[in-house]
Amino acid sequence: MRISEHIFEGEEVVLDFHHFDHCTFKDCRLIVHGLGSFDLLNCEVVSCNWYFSGPAAVTMKVLAQLYHGGFAAIVESAFTEIVRASKDT
Repeated sequence: MRISEHIFEGEEVVLDFHHFDHCTFKDCRLIVHGLGSFDLLNCEVVSCNWYFSGPAAVTMKVLAQLYHGGFAAIVESAFTEIVRASKDT
């Protein structure tokens, strides 16, 4: 679903499967379940909290376990690749 030029304030917003364009999020609870992709294009995020659940939470936990389990280089390499790929688009 595409959402443009909307102001979210003090809300719980699930990001999965949404395309946000020129939106503002103020004092919101931003939730990523990891069930589908989302876009935050030209959006402003102010004093929001991020929450990961479901597959997204599992991914975050795996990355943390790898990082603290002696495989920090793998996690850092993945982040470097993410940054590089975003510059190519």
